[in-house]
Formats: sequence, C-alpha cells, structure tokens
Amino acid sequence: MQGLVWRLKALDPVASESLKVITYFDTLINSRASAEMLIRGAAALCGCAVGFAMDGRSLCVDASGQTTAAQHGNWPSRPFGIDGKAWIQRAAPGFVNDELILERLALALGIAWDRTSPVAITRRAVETAIDGDAPEEKRSEAARVLHLDRDRLYRIHAAPAYASMPGPTALMSRPFGAVKAAIRPVTEAVGQETPIGVGLARTPRELHLSWETALLALRLTTARHPIRTADELGSLIVLAGLADDMSPEPSDVTALKRVAELQPKAIPLLEAISESTSLRSVATHLNLHHSTVQSRAGELSTALAFDIRSPGGRVRLTLALALFRLATNRFD
Repeated sequence: MQGLVWRLKALDPVASESLKVITYFDTLINSRASAEMLIRGAAALCGCAVGFAMDGRSLCVDASGQTTAAQHGNWPSRPFGIDGKAWIQRAAPGFVNDELILERLALALGIAWDRTSPVAITRRAVETAIDGDAPEEKRSEAARVLHLDRDRLYRIHAAPAYASMPGPTALMSRPFGAVKAAIRPVTEAVGQETPIGVGLARTPRELHLSWETALLALRLTTARHPIRTADELGSLIVLAGLADDMSPEPSDVTALKRVAELQPKAIPLLEAISESTSLRSVATHLNLHHSTVQSRAGELSTALAFDIRSPGGRVRLTLALALFRLATNRFD
C-alpha cells in the first residue's frame, strides 16, 4: 500500500492524498477506534475543527485535538446511524479532500455507532431473535440480551416503518415495504398505531414463528380492520401463509384487482358483504338504501363471476379478499 501511495503521488498528488485518507480511516475502523478517536483523527487531517452529534451526546475538537465549542454555521455535514451527524467547521467549498474526509468519517462513525450504541445492539438482538434462519443458540443469546424470560410468552407486533413503537424494535425490509418489529409480552395491550399485525404468542426460542404470523396479519389489515391479530384470523392466517406468492395468480384475485381499478369504492362494500349475514345489515352499516346495496351486489357478482350474495359466495369472497390484500397491500 505504501508503495502504491508513493507511485500515485508522483503521478497525481491529489489522488495520493485521497488514498491516504481512505487508508487512514480503514486503519481506524479495523482497530475499532472510538468515536472520539475518529473525530480527533479527522480534525488533524482537516487542520480545522470537526464535530459530531450522536445518541444525545456531541463532541467538537480543533486541529490540535483539544475539545472546543461547536460554532454555529452552515457547515458541510453527513448523517450516520439513526440520527447522528458529523461536520467540518470550514465553509464550502473548503479544501480538496474535505468532502472525502467527511464521507469516510461518517462511514467510520456509523460503524462505531453500530458496534457500541445500546440502540444498535438492541436492534441487532431483535433482528436475530426473530430470524428463523439464525441458529437456535444465536436466537437464545439475543433473547438474553433483550432480557426475555425463556419460559414466558411474547408476541411480535409488526407495523409500517413510520409507526412509533416503544421498547426494543428493529426495522426490516420486505418486498411489500419496510416493517418495524417489536417484541411485546402477551399481557401488554396492542398500541394505537395502525395498521398493525400481531403474531401468535410464542416463547423466545420460537419468536420467528410469531414474526411470520405478525407479517401475514399486517398484510391482511384494511381500513375496516386496521389492527389484525393472528389469533382472531385463525385458519385464515394458515391459508394466507400457504397461499403467499401463489403462482399463477388466482382468477378471483385478478377479478378483484380489475374491480378495484375501475370501482375503488367497491372494495369496502365487498368487505362489508363478506362479513355480514344479510344485505340489509350491510345497508344499515354503510348507511345506504337496501335497494342500492342489492343492485350493487348483483353488479359485483357479475363482475366477479360468482354470486357474492349466497353463503358459499361470501366464503369465497372472504378468501378472495384475503388473497387480494396479500397481493396488493404495501407499507412504503
């Protein structure tokens, strides 16, 4: 590496300095340098004050490595971690390598944060505890980090990324969007955040099963039922798991997609019909005239190619709507 630096310096001094910056921070990262060491190193490279703020604490040091007060100004900055920020107290455009130093500093601080922050440690423990592909000993270790009682029952609550959920959580990426997972004792009431899916009660060693059912429950939420629990869904949650990623797409789902595209207001009506024993009760619930509901039910039966007014048709409609939600619900 040193030989490469000298050869680069002969050809391009700027490039050689850039390589030195990268090598410098890589060395600090590999030596597991603390945030304070990273900031002091960056300040020495820049020849000016450098600062960071993270997890409610902040530090600013000058070029000599001495702590100094952060100066207010529109300084070049970079985010890291969840809400961390690093900055160089030199107005843009600054020196030639300022941007590179700031980029590598933010990267290094992010790695340090992920290694030492209680928030990051908890997040990784939640991720491992609900990962069915992780070895059982790793899941057990994660449960100990989270102080879970091995004989106690817990549920996974799954909600969109924007939900504010107290306690240990992890943000997981799924094909249908970013989902936040939270581990909750079975005795704890479901929060008011919606939509939310609640998994089956399981011991810490089987939390991955609660996570899987919580995801299915979340994907089956609707405006009519913004909170779904795997227990209340019963056999439907089992069928949803078996039908997930079904190929080819069932004709009933294709028909529902067409109806939803042409008549968006028809889906709430169909949901009400699937859950009611009579069209008269649907009319009362939706504050519509009985004849209007009768007429619409006939039209929708024709569009779906089966009679949604019969008992068997309502069962078929219930299953079709569940598959439709699995195929179309997104949480971006």
